[in-house]
Amino acid sequence: MGLTLKLSKSKAINPSTKKMGFRTTVKSNGKADMDSLVASASKNTTAHPAEIRMAFELVLDAIKDNLSAGKMVELKGIGTIGFSCSGAWTEKAEEQTAVEHKIGVTFFPSQEVHAAVATAKTSWTKDDEGDEPTQDGGGSSTGGTTTKPGESGNLDG
Repeated sequence: MGLTLKLSKSKAINPSTKKMGFRTTVKSNGKADMDSLVASASKNTTAHPAEIRMAFELVLDAIKDNLSAGKMVELKGIGTIGFSCSGAWTEKAEEQTAVEHKIGVTFFPSQEVHAAVATAKTSWTKDDEGDEPTQDGGGSSTGGTTTKPGESGNLDG
């Protein structure tokens, strides 16, 4: 069974013309929180759900610590969390030191995740159906790009 994603027509202001119009956004098929992930992971094991949760929390702490130390984190089968840098283009390399740069966190999906999303079927939603990503939910609801394995999927807005 393939993935189906829902598309929604959302009001948006054109940044160039300041005119109100519409853009297409992807609505999620729900949200997997810590409890649902632990319950799912607990199904095919003899480990107690509390043990799974503790191990999961320890792994999340290790991921946070590694990212905070400037290390990229590879999550096998999911993708890699790394860093991005954006700033103005300059003609000469030495001019880059005078340019203001914005550092962010980026997600590079695995080939499996990218393939599942890239080949997803789409359907249009009815109003208020599905969950649109938010800034604090780990994604951006302002614009969109196609991210392929090895490309940047900026998560900081």
